Amino acid sequence: MAHDLENPRTKNYSKLKSFLISLELILKKGWLFIFVIINFFIHTKKNNYIDIGNYKNKDSRFINFLVKSLKSKYNFSYDVSLSIIDFVKKIGIKNFVLNSTPNIFTKNSNKFKFKLNDQNHNQDELNFNTNYFHDYKDKKLFLPYYMYPKIYNSNYEQLEKFKYNLKLIKIFFSGSTNNEVYGKFKWFTEAKVKLLNRVEIIEFIEKNFKEKIFFLKSYKDLSKIDYTKTPIVLSLNDGLIKKTKTNLTNTQHLDLISKSNFILTAPGADMPLCHHLIEGIKMRTIPISNYANLHRPFISENDYIYFNNYETLNESILTALNMSDEEIKSRQDNLEKFYNEKLSPSSFLSAFENRKDNEIICCNDVESLKWL
Repeated sequence: MAHDLENPRTKNYSKLKSFLISLELILKKGWLFIFVIINFFIHTKKNNYIDIGNYKNKDSRFINFLVKSLKSKYNFSYDVSLSIIDFVKKIGIKNFVLNSTPNIFTKNSNKFKFKLNDQNHNQDELNFNTNYFHDYKDKKLFLPYYMYPKIYNSNYEQLEKFKYNLKLIKIFFSGSTNNEVYGKFKWFTEAKVKLLNRVEIIEFIEKNFKEKIFFLKSYKDLSKIDYTKTPIVLSLNDGLIKKTKTNLTNTQHLDLISKSNFILTAPGADMPLCHHLIEGIKMRTIPISNYANLHRPFISENDYIYFNNYETLNESILTALNMSDEEIKSRQDNLEKFYNEKLSPSSFLSAFENRKDNEIICCNDVESLKWL
């Protein structure tokens, strides 16, 4: 992975840089495995367990949300192996030590085995079905799409302090618009209409609303914004791809979402869903989106602004800029209620405890596209 010719982030690395990155990864894995050894001797116990085995070939984008949602009632049991390091890395050392138990210590416990896309799962197995975009006719338990996964490891509770920030920005977008990454996105609706990709959306807004845009280069630039003249704030990393080289830290990004009335939630690199959609809803910030209708559970079309081409994108921006304070607040209140009842970790725990069967539909990003 350090020198992947298909990955825009790494394909231009020199052999020396690739070697150093590979060495760094080996050292990090060695460090993380120390905590696997510690957990063998020091671990917590609960009445219920979800058995992830050795976690080999089970690594998933949704595991952070799953652990956050269920850890109050379930520990995650595992077989001690080198591949379990990926689980530690994903959910964080603290979460692992406090909420994981080696399988050797969980005999005779109430336990569900973690399965990924196993259509022949048994009653004591939880099957996480990543065929997320299928049109299911019967009622299913959906694991909701999630914010940036690492938020659930340690920073989730801190988001409450942002939620009721004064909303000074009218429309906000933050993220990379690198054409090599986000320009390749292709998705067609049932009516065979191609969704606009992130690059097309941002370029259109830059061209047609340029007098109303403030380009935010750093968090310190907030003091320079005239919110009346430039109600649209864009923080673009157009030439940058690495997550470690962004204009804003993740905390600053979330803070600015919370200070905005609307968030432009452009599609991701390969699939339509993007973490910004859920981050916006969490912060009572109304999404402007061309894919929110694909989310499960369904988001009411009255609580976001939908567009599907350049004409309706233009209309959606104008609608947001001219929406009354009363309507904005009504939509924000509805989004907060929807998040608490359908998207929050606690709401998923409740739905999980009352499930009718052991199949859970979830989005695992690119893997979920393979079903199409």
